[in-house]
Amino acid sequence: MRHRSHWPATERAARSRLAKLLHDRVLVRGGLVEMSRKCGKPNCTCTRGRPHVSLYLAARVGRERKMIYVPPDWERSVRAWVKAYREAEELIERISQSCLEGFLKDKAKPPEAGTKQ
Repeated sequence: MRHRSHWPATERAARSRLAKLLHDRVLVRGGLVEMSRKCGKPNCTCTRGRPHVSLYLAARVGRERKMIYVPPDWERSVRAWVKAYREAEELIERISQSCLEGFLKDKAKPPEAGTKQ
């Protein structure tokens, strides 16, 4: 493995941002889904075309996919957690592409005897 000073600037920046993100934030892998429904009360506004809207987090819990209700007080936090996970995913993809490009470039020349790659 090469020293980080040999990494391209874009890869160094992505790794730095990813480390900070992993250290400072809560990450949740999942998607947010808004669902609307009618409550069934005969005089409610939902019967006249304004259904109740609720936010759910679609995520895996163990091996099962779950729809987890997000109370309104938690909406801002959960949205930030999902957004942080997506940003981490994008950074990992950038780092992976940079490493792949380096591999393809280095593959063309044989490694020096006795050195670690």
